[in-house]
Amino acid sequence: MNDRRQVLEASASPAVTPADAAAVIADALAETRRDASRVLVLAPDDTRKIPVSQTFRAVWQALQGRAGSVDVMIAQGTHASMPAATKRQWVFGAHAYPDVPIYDHEWARADALVDIGSVTQAEQRARFGDYGDLAPGLGFDRDMPVRINRRLLDYDRVILLTRVQPHEGAGFAGGAKQIFPGVSGPEMINLLHTIGSLRGARAIQGELDNPVRELIDDMTRQVPVPLTTIALVVDDASGTTRGVFVQPDGWREATRAAAALSAEVNIRYTARRVSRAVAATPRLPDGSWMYPELWTGAKGVFRGDDTVADGGELVLYAPGVREISATHGRAIRHVGLHGWPYLLAHPEVWQPHGVSPLALTLGVLIKGDAPMIDGREAPRIQVRLATAIPPDECRALDVGYEDPDQVAREIDAAPADVIDDDRFVMHNAGSVLWRCQARNGPTES
Repeated sequence: MNDRRQVLEASASPAVTPADAAAVIADALAETRRDASRVLVLAPDDTRKIPVSQTFRAVWQALQGRAGSVDVMIAQGTHASMPAATKRQWVFGAHAYPDVPIYDHEWARADALVDIGSVTQAEQRARFGDYGDLAPGLGFDRDMPVRINRRLLDYDRVILLTRVQPHEGAGFAGGAKQIFPGVSGPEMINLLHTIGSLRGARAIQGELDNPVRELIDDMTRQVPVPLTTIALVVDDASGTTRGVFVQPDGWREATRAAAALSAEVNIRYTARRVSRAVAATPRLPDGSWMYPELWTGAKGVFRGDDTVADGGELVLYAPGVREISATHGRAIRHVGLHGWPYLLAHPEVWQPHGVSPLALTLGVLIKGDAPMIDGREAPRIQVRLATAIPPDECRALDVGYEDPDQVAREIDAAPADVIDDDRFVMHNAGSVLWRCQARNGPTES
């Protein structure tokens, strides 16, 4: 293999077998293992539906007798750390790896990070595009250091174990997003989320060519450690792997190839918009709910709101959501959930209190299209939470509430993923991106 940008691929319908996936990974790592004594695998946390333990097993077996060590880090960004036992099960499955540590990314510890470059103020402003005039007021008023977890520099090669699927802030998840924001400093996480949220989830999801991805690529070029990318495409309906794309050296080509397949597998369409949609979030294999926080569970909102007509309602059914965010909850409670037009019209609500744009993005994504009309916020649709967050807290956040038990009965009685009269119940909400086929036309059903 002379061109190490080449992508090795296994794709099949209805599924890529574990053996075929392992064979592609072994072939790709045959090129990298000759110059990699110490290898670090960056794996996602369990807010992603991806066969991490199966894929790590294939990596570990391919590197046996070649690499001196194979370690793991969870690229969780600002997500809360997984409990130790859950983390071992997530990465190792039923196998034992006594000499393999699993590290967390401690994004808030300055001594856990290292500078590898910078993004100038002019470069930041360019990524804001039409919103460039807003950058200074949002805190992006100086050159910014590019920081990553310093452990990465201890390795000869870093393997990005990723799932490529539509993403609200970067167009598609996966690839180099495992580093930015997965194991980057808080300033980079803040910048990427702000640029993406200003453009709006409905505009950026499922589009790989966008300014957030461009910035991720630019910063990744500054990483001084060789990268190998494993990009998986998973069918949420069946839980099967539909594609494995491995790039021995680099990330862009594997990400682009996987995104093309993900657009076919992970984006679904409705013929029209409805007045009521229910987004039912999925469970993990052990029966627990996938999303423990609104910070991650809100994916069910902005990956389904395009199916709702103007003035309609979307209910997020996520019984596992018991708190807003372990990391950003206090700031979000102080400000509430609001769109950018409201926040920019009322900077006194958040700026004097040191609330970062990153914390504000949850409200921006939940509110969606929310212009100010006659001095009041006027969201295109109304969002209600059927979660373990109580009604009074929902009111304080400026979002609606519905009884989860009643919504559960509604879900059980309604056909899944089919428009029933003027209602649409989405299963696997947050994983599948739902769009209306008429999304480029009027928003009314």
